Amino acid sequence: MASSKEWWPASFMALVQVFTTGLLLLTKVVVDDGVSVCTLLTYRFFMGAIFVIPFAAILEKGKWKEIKLKAFIWIFTSALVGFTIPGLYYIGLGDTSPGYAINFYNIIPIATFILAVLFRKEPLNLKSLVGNIKVIGTLVCVGGTLVISLYKGKVLHLWPTNIIGYHPKQSGSAFGHHHMRGTVLLIVSCLSLAVWYTVQAQMLKVFPYKYWSTVATCFVGCIQMAVVGVAMNREKVTWQLKWNMSLLTIVYSAILNTAAKFVMISWVVTQRGPTYPSMFCAVSVLFTTVLDSLLLGHDLSVGSILGMFMILAGLYLFLWGKRKELVPNKEEKPNDEVHSQSEDKIKESSGSNV
Repeated sequence: MASSKEWWPASFMALVQVFTTGLLLLTKVVVDDGVSVCTLLTYRFFMGAIFVIPFAAILEKGKWKEIKLKAFIWIFTSALVGFTIPGLYYIGLGDTSPGYAINFYNIIPIATFILAVLFRKEPLNLKSLVGNIKVIGTLVCVGGTLVISLYKGKVLHLWPTNIIGYHPKQSGSAFGHHHMRGTVLLIVSCLSLAVWYTVQAQMLKVFPYKYWSTVATCFVGCIQMAVVGVAMNREKVTWQLKWNMSLLTIVYSAILNTAAKFVMISWVVTQRGPTYPSMFCAVSVLFTTVLDSLLLGHDLSVGSILGMFMILAGLYLFLWGKRKELVPNKEEKPNDEVHSQSEDKIKESSGSNV
């Protein structure tokens, strides 16, 4: 039973990356159709909070009263660096393309790892085999994402591409004069997410209730994003919801990419630390590369396949090292028990002889 529970954090984070990949592709479609990113995110955060409230009210009844000034400051900071600033990523996505934007996720694991080590949230012992394996795993994951973005090689035709017949009204190439802006926004948003994992770990120490912290952070993020959205565009038509793909994207992202994702990450951070969730960001590069080819028609190349294998190998190395840190050495325990039992028997025998 205990061995199955060891896979829960990894399973949760794999699901989070599936949710992220779906959101990335959906958002690209609706943003290309002219929908405001700030509108999407404001409604997403609001609906995400609404979905989590019932769970918080039942499972953490009355705990919202423990939100004091210190807890609110951390919640506000978490919303800023985890919701509002990373929202810039979707503006950068609109300026570029999913295949280009997703590769910036390679910034998150290495930046999170460095920050976690600096703030002593993650142990780093380069003198031990486990410490070296964790570092190697991190570097191999980052290397895999770089290979996908920088090395193309021969184009492979493994399956039919663009199976949904996607033809955008406007594409990243149409925004050529915004490409540099998009790149800067992608970098800033990914660095902000790296900071968020460390902030999240600290916030959960001050206010250790994952459901109410999710509700509070979503509401604060909603307000922050609404202020940004109104400052950028005050037209009422921008905030009107219609029965179309944008509404589907809002509901999908609110349930899976805000409510479920935030709760899962909060739990995993408390179980494995801030670096663990960020390592799975590389997995979304793998998922997006495949689905981008299947659904949106982008080519799959030798570089993509090679990068995928590197990502999987690096992630396995890191998780193996992390598991060795968390799980006590099972070979030593029986020896200790045998030794203690033998000592007890000696004492008993000596006592009986007396």
